[in-house]
Amino acid sequence: MSKPTLLLIDDEERILRSLRMLFFVGYRVHMTTDPHEAIRILREEKIHVVVSDQRMPVMQGSELLRIARETSPATMRILLTGYSDLDASIASVNEGEVFRYLMKPWNAEEVKSVVAEAAAIAEASFAVQSHTETASDVAIAKPRVLIMDHDETTARTVHETLGDRCEIVWASDAQHAMEELAKQDISVVVSDLMLGETNVGYILKTIKQLNPQTQCIVVTTFNDTSRLIDLINQAQITRFLPKPVSKGIFARNLESMLERFHMVRSQPVLQKRQAVAPISDPQEQVQAGNFMGMLGRLRARIGA
Repeated sequence: MSKPTLLLIDDEERILRSLRMLFFVGYRVHMTTDPHEAIRILREEKIHVVVSDQRMPVMQGSELLRIARETSPATMRILLTGYSDLDASIASVNEGEVFRYLMKPWNAEEVKSVVAEAAAIAEASFAVQSHTETASDVAIAKPRVLIMDHDETTARTVHETLGDRCEIVWASDAQHAMEELAKQDISVVVSDLMLGETNVGYILKTIKQLNPQTQCIVVTTFNDTSRLIDLINQAQITRFLPKPVSKGIFARNLESMLERFHMVRSQPVLQKRQAVAPISDPQEQVQAGNFMGMLGRLRARIGA
C-alpha cells in the first residue's frame, strides 16, 4: 500500500523541519516556503493532506487553501497558525473550507492524529473522484432547512432563495429548534450563535455529530475568534457570515450549501470529510449530552 502524501507550507524553514520530523515515517512529505511552489505541486501530484501556515509574506494561508480546494478538491486542508486572527478564521471557513484549524505551538500527538484522519478521508475521496458513478435517482424528500435566528431579514432571505425547493422551518427559540430537530434530519442549518439567552454552539456541534451531511451556516454579529475556531473543528460549519450581510452574498452561500448537501448525500463517503473533533468544553459536553437525551425523548414521543 502506498504512503499518503503530505504538503507542508510555512515561511519558516525551522517550522517545516520540525513538522517533517512528525511524519518522517509513514508518509511521503513535500515541504516548501513558497506558496506558488505549493500550488505547482498540487497541480502535478496527488496530495492527500496540505498543512499551511496562515501569515506568510507571499500569500495568506487561507488564500492558498482556497486555491488548493479548487485545484484538488479531494485533498484535505489544514490551517496551522500561531495567530488567533478573526479574518483568517472566517476566510479558512468560507474560502478554504478547512478540515481543522490548529494552533501553534502544536501538540505533536494531536497534529499526527488529525493528519492521519485527514489522510484516510482523502484516500476515500480520491477513490470516489476516480469513479464515474452519478447521484442516485431514487425519490427523496424535500431538503429541510432550519433557521435558528430572531432576525426576520435572515428568515426572509432564506425563504426567498430556497423556499421553492426546500421545506423551511423558522425557530426563534431553542426549544422550538430541538422539536424540529427531533422530527427528522435537517439538510441545512442557518443559525445565529445566540438564540435569546441561549448560546447555540453546542446545538450546532451536536447536529453535526448526529448527521454529518447537514451543512451549517452561521450568520451572526458574534466575533470571538476562539469560539469560531471551536466551531470549525467541532461543528464543521461550512460558512461564517458576519452580520450585516448583503442579500446577494447570503443567497449565493445558501445556494452553495444546498448544492453541497445534495453532493454529500449522493456520495456518502464524502460525509467523512465532515467529521468533527470531540466537544472540548466541559460545560458544552454536559449541554450536548442533555440535548441528545432530550432529542431521544422527543423522537420517542413522536414515534409513539
